[in-house]
Amino acid sequence: MSQDLARAFLLDRLGLRGALWPAQEAAKRAVGLGMMQIDSIRSTGLRNHEIAWVARTDAPISGLYDMFYRDRAMLETHYPLFATRRDWVPFFLKDFSKAVNQERLKEMRPMMRKVKQHIAENGPVSPADLDSERVVGGFNTIKATTRALEYLYHTGQVQISGRSKNFHRLFDLTERVAPELLTPMADYRTRHKEFFVHSALSVLKIATPQQLAERVSHHVGTWRGGGLPVARKLIEDALDHQLIDWIEAMEGDKHHRYLALKSDLDHFKTSFQPQDETVRLVPPLDNLMFSRRRFTELFGFTYKFEAYTPEAQRRFYFAMPLLYRDKAVGLVDGKKEGDEWRITGLDLYAPVPVDSLRAAIHRFARIAGCSKVTGNRGIPKALRMGLVGKIDARING
Repeated sequence: MSQDLARAFLLDRLGLRGALWPAQEAAKRAVGLGMMQIDSIRSTGLRNHEIAWVARTDAPISGLYDMFYRDRAMLETHYPLFATRRDWVPFFLKDFSKAVNQERLKEMRPMMRKVKQHIAENGPVSPADLDSERVVGGFNTIKATTRALEYLYHTGQVQISGRSKNFHRLFDLTERVAPELLTPMADYRTRHKEFFVHSALSVLKIATPQQLAERVSHHVGTWRGGGLPVARKLIEDALDHQLIDWIEAMEGDKHHRYLALKSDLDHFKTSFQPQDETVRLVPPLDNLMFSRRRFTELFGFTYKFEAYTPEAQRRFYFAMPLLYRDKAVGLVDGKKEGDEWRITGLDLYAPVPVDSLRAAIHRFARIAGCSKVTGNRGIPKALRMGLVGKIDARING
């Protein structure tokens, strides 16, 4: 396999290659990603997970939230903020309570009982719905009720059941959200070792042994211990049981070795399609970026998420990689300002047809609720003139 084909494999398995997912398949295909990172920043008019959805399907964004909070095929986890496929959650939450400070837990139990009783009687609540004195923790501003919600989550008594209109997390009793989480897993001992490798590679799709070991260690969780040595042993076992297999890739005279799920490799061999002409805008926290080192090695440039970098030190705020013909061809940053979507930054590292780039940006802006695209003067004039203008409501990208 060539390095070009390795990139095609990754993008295909991540849903970033070929035709956009049909609306009726979008939820099922999204669950196949395993995890999607949740983020509240919406300077572009869309949040990270919404952009990840838009990059893959024309299905309404409401379908994403139905999958999360109505159908609950994926459940939102607490820290970090991921939507995770529901059948994976029992493995991740197993023994999670061990990560909790037991002395602090004992102190918090009276407040936890009050908060839980309030939820039982009044339904889902957000931290903003509850009021109490502030206690030391976080930035020394966290409320005791907020800490109680965190401990209720860590001990498996509540789950995130939705989001308020202000995008605050809503917590509800576990028996109402995912009652199966209250029942101990009968086959955990026999399944968990295979699960951690399978889930890690289901998320990454393709990885070097080191990249996979890092992700497996992350899925195992620091509270279980073991770290990279345990992760590497689990990977060896998965190879022995033929759950995963090697991909040998060449780039010139340089040899690369990757690992992938055998099921993904088999599917790719039977469903491979030619390159398409679609340009896609990918969010900074997309699954494609879950291993920044892998992104650099496969696509040739280092990506930095600069939203939390001091303004004077950053080039972009919410830079989104641009994909075209199995390559990352540049970065674009934009900002929704009323009815306009303003291109605030654009760097192109490889040729891309202006018409294809325009279609992608206008499609994004239309979905973000804008009717016009504008651009900063720092963008080369000829390129800017090819991208700005009113959005054709029929444009589909």
